[in-house]
Amino acid sequence: MKKLFRFNVTKDTGIAAVVGLLMIALSLLMIPFGGDSARDTVISFILRDVLMIFGLGVVFVSLYVEKKSKEVIAELGFSRRKWALSLILNLAFAAALLAVFLKDGKPADVISLKNLYGASYILVAGIFEMTFIYGFLRMSFEKAFGIIPAILLTSAFYSLHHAGFQPEFLHLFLVGLMYCGVFYITKNMLIIFPFFWGVGALWDVLVSSEAGDGIKNPVSFGIALVILFASVIWVLFRKWRRSSNVVKNIDCNLGNAQER
Repeated sequence: MKKLFRFNVTKDTGIAAVVGLLMIALSLLMIPFGGDSARDTVISFILRDVLMIFGLGVVFVSLYVEKKSKEVIAELGFSRRKWALSLILNLAFAAALLAVFLKDGKPADVISLKNLYGASYILVAGIFEMTFIYGFLRMSFEKAFGIIPAILLTSAFYSLHHAGFQPEFLHLFLVGLMYCGVFYITKNMLIIFPFFWGVGALWDVLVSSEAGDGIKNPVSFGIALVILFASVIWVLFRKWRRSSNVVKNIDCNLGNAQER
């Protein structure tokens, strides 16, 4: 019962609430800049891609993990724990979801260059959802309130983070419940990403929602590549910094030992 419900609010809970609200605020700030002008494109790029996807999803989460410990990575959902079962279920759920979507037939022009542009952007944005929303926020809420409240709160934040570009709150809340609930079967992110989540996200945005029209272009494809490249560079940079610090600490300890 303690796993399902608890009350253990800490400083980390406050941090999760603040950065979660920051995510929603960044999304809301996008509302006045939903046009096709160069200004709107640049501001949306800064708010969503730089600050939200890269800033919160990559930089913040990686620094949080470094500050805590490597063990936090597993708590986020990235581990070898039940990875084979998770991947098998991921594929099974993806196939079942696709079958549901295709029961009324395949939409026309679903396989096209413009949809490829949009799919590339969605999949890169998915990294942010896995690391920050289903990873960091879900883990923080679970530690503070238990599994059931964590699923509800994570789904609410997931829904509200779409406010500035896909305001379909109830639908996305239910989607969040589905993904977050499935995650707890194995507590490994491989059970939802990339296939199960990918089928749902791609169909939801590119086929069922008008929100997808704004990313079916070469600019979105280019932004996806920039964010992906920046994320890889950041991870490699932090890895290099950690290695350098380890070497410095070893040299410092050796120097102190020789002085004695």
